Amino acid sequence: MRGLLWGALFVAGGALAGAFSAYLVIQSAGVAPVTAGSPWLSRAAGIAGTWGYYVRSHYLIAGRLPPAPGQLMEATAETASDGTALTTSCRYLLSATEPLPRWWSIAAAESGDGGNSRQATADSDTVVRESDGTVKIVASLKPQPGNWLKAPDARHFTLLYSAIPAGGQRQAAPPPFTIVKEGC
Repeated sequence: MRGLLWGALFVAGGALAGAFSAYLVIQSAGVAPVTAGSPWLSRAAGIAGTWGYYVRSHYLIAGRLPPAPGQLMEATAETASDGTALTTSCRYLLSATEPLPRWWSIAAAESGDGGNSRQATADSDTVVRESDGTVKIVASLKPQPGNWLKAPDARHFTLLYSAIPAGGQRQAAPPPFTIVKEGC
């Protein structure tokens, strides 16, 4: 009887270790910087690559369908351009001086597995452009004048950028937004 109990515990422990390691691979596989030195990370290349199964699983665990390659570009940022984590105790300026795609969106959501947390969004239809055509958005917990992206109530947050590629391009350009910490 004792051997049966130890055998069952051994199998259960192996199953838990396997599930935990699979979860870790699903959360980290296929993630790569969009461009060198950029805070924006994307799984776009991973969907079509060898990590495709794990990348698709990442989206499905979160209750979302993975974006079809070439139809939607997604990138996330959990750090500012200087490498510090995005926190709600600070204010961040997102600036786009390069041309933006026809449709794009930026959302602020809780970091990690926030589940169905509320998101604040700014997109190509709702932002007000500067007189020179640039777009500036302030991400913070407290309301700000101009384009304001409300940070979630959690301590750390993630920015999610989505865009539709222009014309017949196979893939959208990298996110044109820099993320600069303005103050804490």
